[in-house]
Amino acid sequence: MADSAELDALRRQATLASVAGFPFLLVFGLTWIGAAALTYVAPGDLAPWLYPVLGLPAAVVAIALERRWGYVPAPRPDPLLPLVLQLNFVQIVAFPALLLVWDQEPAFMPAAFAAIVGAHFLPFQWLYGTRIYGALGVAVAVGPLLLVFGYRDDALHYTGFLVGATLLIGAFAARSHAARVLRQSG
Repeated sequence: MADSAELDALRRQATLASVAGFPFLLVFGLTWIGAAALTYVAPGDLAPWLYPVLGLPAAVVAIALERRWGYVPAPRPDPLLPLVLQLNFVQIVAFPALLLVWDQEPAFMPAAFAAIVGAHFLPFQWLYGTRIYGALGVAVAVGPLLLVFGYRDDALHYTGFLVGATLLIGAFAARSHAARVLRQSG
């Protein structure tokens, strides 16, 4: 097991190599907003699925951007890669819950998906050493729930705009955090 100083150095390197997740937050913020816009024109039974399905191509774009925009290259082999993959793919095990929500109330599926996405952000608070991901996790999980209570079926559309805007704000906050870490690494 790595000692504390070595672990902190690995976390700092992960922050700099990924710009604290900026490319992912940026691409997924735009993806959620795009999906929200498409829900107005997509067939009703397809519209809720736009959010999770558009995440697949978005991930490819985000990975490519992360490799180009990182302040430092990711280490090869990356000792934190297994952890990061688990943090990202833990969302997959929650997909059966989306099926249950879709079966009962399709318009609420984006809010359920947002709760899953929000929960997966929480460990990134530790990885990147910033509270941004804790705030994102809560905002992305709770905000859409409040939309469901207030707007019922229209939450299908509004969820994407709310989550997308939240992710974009988080993206620029994460980039600022990574820039601070870079300056401190001097």
